[in-house]
Parts: sequence; structure tokens; C-alpha cells
Amino acid sequence: MDPIVRLLLSALICVCLSLLVLRVLSTPLARLLHELCPGNAVGFWLRYTQVMFTLAPLMVVLLTDAMSHLTNPLDAVRLALMAAVGGLLLGLISVGRRLARFIQANHPQPHPASVDRAAPTA
Repeated sequence: MDPIVRLLLSALICVCLSLLVLRVLSTPLARLLHELCPGNAVGFWLRYTQVMFTLAPLMVVLLTDAMSHLTNPLDAVRLALMAAVGGLLLGLISVGRRLARFIQANHPQPHPASVDRAAPTA
């Protein structure tokens, strides 16, 4: 397979997977951001997350494509899929950790030890 075609196919696979994930997550993410962010910050963080879910997998795909020298087209597509999914997982972990910090800051949970002390004993 021509290297240019392989690179374009890898990028296309990656962008399609990213768009699929964004399609699934956009509505719940927008609702969550409306709860957590004041005013115009929601728009920024929603767009930032969308860009991250597109660029992180694409970067992983481009790096793996540059480091691999596969001659079999099926292996190249398989590697592109694995890299895209890996990049999406990295993006999900990154955004999930960030959102977890925002949620903890806005909705602090009582420490388990203090809940145990407050509970009546039988």
C-alpha cells in the first residue's frame, strides 16, 4: 500500500472513531459542564474536550504510523485502529480526571470516618 494512502486511511479511521465518541459523549458532557462551570466557561471546556478527543488519538496514530514499517495493509489498518482506541482512552482518562477534580471541588463528599462517627450505634 502506498505510504500516503496508508497515512490518510489511518487518519480517517482515527477521526471517525473520535467523532463517534464525541457523538456519544457530547450531550452528557454539556449537561455536566453546565452544572460545574459558570457562564461562558461551558463553551470553552466543551470545545476544549472535543479538540482533545480528536487530537490525542490522531497524535498517537501518527506516531505509531511513523514508527512502524508494515507492508501488509491489514496490519496497518489494525495498528491504526489500536492506536486510535489507545489515544481515545488516553483522552478519556485525562478528561475524566480533570472532571473528577472539578466535581470534588464543587461537591465535596464527607470523609468516611466522620460519617461513621456521626452514625448512631446500636
